[in-house]
Amino acid sequence: MSNRKNNGMNSESHRQAAELHNLAAHAHQTAAEQHGKQDHLTGQEFSRKALEHSARAHGLTEKAHSAAKHEETASLAHKLWQSRGCPVGTPDEDWFRASNQTKAAH
Repeated sequence: MSNRKNNGMNSESHRQAAELHNLAAHAHQTAAEQHGKQDHLTGQEFSRKALEHSARAHGLTEKAHSAAKHEETASLAHKLWQSRGCPVGTPDEDWFRASNQTKAAH
């Protein structure tokens, strides 16, 4: 996957996550208002929706971060492979080193 396409996917995931976080905040606010009016069923429904939006937002954020980490590891592995003279048949060695370096950096 190209960097441009992957960055577009990450941007879209982050945009969707931000939108869901906003929806969750709005649902929490509405739930609080409804609880104040003693309309607990409506308040509970808004609270349920808020939790649902938050969970979806978290999932999209995790997906975007995972894709970014994979892309970072792939790029580093390629650089490591090139620095070793592009030997044939050893991609696992470079991927392992890149993965460890990426984890250590975060």
